[in-house]
Amino acid sequence: MAAPPRVGPASLRFVAAASWLVVRQRRVEHFPKVLQFLQSLRAAVPGLVCYRHHERLCMGLKAKVLERVELKGPTGWD
Repeated sequence: MAAPPRVGPASLRFVAAASWLVVRQRRVEHFPKVLQFLQSLRAAVPGLVCYRHHERLCMGLKAKVLERVELKGPTGWD
C-alpha cells in the first residue's frame, strides 16, 4: 500500500499524537477515527505492533464505543 502524495513521517507522527491524545482524554466520540488510523497503520506496516496487542487495543476501543451507544439510549447518537 503506497502512501498518498504529501504524506510523510511528520504527518504520520501528527496523526499518531492526535490519536494518543484522544485515547488519553477518553474522547469516545472520536474513537472510531482512532480505530481507522490503527487499521490503516496495521495494513501499511504489519510488523509495527504485534497482532495480539493490536487486536486487544482495537477490541477495547470498540467496547467503549458500544458502551457509549448503550448508555445514550435506544436512538443511538442523539
